[in-house]
Amino acid sequence: MMEQVRVWLLSVLAVSFLCALAETLMPKGPVKGVGKLVCGLVLTAAVVSPVARLDLESGQQWLEDWDVGLERREEDLKKQVDEEMKPIIEQEYEAYIVDKAAQLEAACTARVECRREEEGLYLPETVWISGSLSQQQREELTGILLEELGLTPEALHYEDGEGTP
Repeated sequence: MMEQVRVWLLSVLAVSFLCALAETLMPKGPVKGVGKLVCGLVLTAAVVSPVARLDLESGQQWLEDWDVGLERREEDLKKQVDEEMKPIIEQEYEAYIVDKAAQLEAACTARVECRREEEGLYLPETVWISGSLSQQQREELTGILLEELGLTPEALHYEDGEGTP
């Protein structure tokens, strides 16, 4: 690439030098006017000559490849963000469930597994709750989770004890 620029620059300088030399040697009058016009056209041709050698098809192909690569990078980035967001959202659901249980004066731990919807939202799919909850507290917590999180009864799993689910 640099070699091509060097050759182009040398050709423009050579044409400029020849035009200046020709202008000094031309006699005054109409010949000098025509000579200046010809020199101007030759110099213009030398300056724009790289444009004639441009390979527009390869430039277009490069642009299309770049666009495809950009789309791939965008998809990869979205996938990476999704993978990093899922555990955070699951932790938020877990904290929400523990908070709702605390409002019912029950101590528990929760583990939530989410699924990604087509719209890109993560919704809880399965919930494991571990702790010492009375039957009434379980029923109230189940009602809250079914109503507010849209879970099904089959998605809720209670475990007795204080261990982590």
